[in-house]
Amino acid sequence: MAKLNVVVVGCGAITHGHLEAWKKVKQANIVAVSDLDEKLAEETARIWKIPHYYSSFDEMLEKTKPDVVNIATPPQSHAQLAIQAMKSGSNIIIEKPMTLKTEDAEEIVKCQEETKLKAGVIHNWLFEPVIVHAISKVNQGQLGQILSAHIDVINTKIDSMTKTKDHWSHKYVGGRFGEMLAHPIYLLREFIGQCDVESVQTQKLGNYPWMISDEFFGIFRSEHLYGTAHASFNGSREAIFVTVYGTDAILRSEIKNAITNIFPAKQDRRLSKVLDSINQSNQIITSSFKSAGQVVFGRWETGHQRYIRLFADSVINQTEVPISVEDGCAVVKVVEKTCKEIGKIEEERMNK
Repeated sequence: MAKLNVVVVGCGAITHGHLEAWKKVKQANIVAVSDLDEKLAEETARIWKIPHYYSSFDEMLEKTKPDVVNIATPPQSHAQLAIQAMKSGSNIIIEKPMTLKTEDAEEIVKCQEETKLKAGVIHNWLFEPVIVHAISKVNQGQLGQILSAHIDVINTKIDSMTKTKDHWSHKYVGGRFGEMLAHPIYLLREFIGQCDVESVQTQKLGNYPWMISDEFFGIFRSEHLYGTAHASFNGSREAIFVTVYGTDAILRSEIKNAITNIFPAKQDRRLSKVLDSINQSNQIITSSFKSAGQVVFGRWETGHQRYIRLFADSVINQTEVPISVEDGCAVVKVVEKTCKEIGKIEEERMNK
């Protein structure tokens, strides 16, 4: 089978995860990386043993004529790079958030429709092993009718983007939340359906002067259901909790530790406490041993790795991409609207 020639544009911290994922795709051949910072591009190429590096995206496209362009730059540049790559004949894969503005996301969708090339967005938490497992349980009907979902995303003050005063995310409406809110929103969409923001509240609990808000609370509504999201940059440790409530059971996944617990409906009140404790302990032990075994035997895949493998398959086999740019655009619309609400709250706070 012919190799997919892949190039990666953007050589920041997230790029290493992308390159590691592409290295695991047998049909992929990483031919080049590019970054406006030529020294960073050169260093990345050296570390990953990639034959070519460029500081010019135009030159890289012209000389390598890639099958796939992996876009891992800050999101304000995604639309221009994606459209240019597709017009040059390359399939594209975009790091989240797809764009910061809906109009830019719509331009990407329009270009994909015109070129008919493969274009996908990396909504990687949907492809983490515990979330894949959780989705399968929901689809099998083990939770009964879904009632609501709640997403908790806890970051610490030493999060690399948060603590960096000049990071691009602090300069845009919604601040650091604008960079990360795609994650809880696409998770909510998975469990409660297409949704829109209903209400937003923020708080300032930390002491970074460049962050007007560092706690976020949002209510999101689909046609029939509500979901909530909480994001913090003041936590004692990183954690991502996904809780889905159903008529027959409650599901709770913790992405960082790869643990999913299902709390079934109680049938016998006399024994429920003991049986619940045993059941939950068994689920934790089973999840932990399964995850450890996958790591030890080299079968563990991160969300990035699974998504990129599936995207490569879609290009090779001409099948549907795992997450389309239409899906990405729908998430951008909700994130942008949510960030505008955050901006209003922060403006009022600053004017007091």
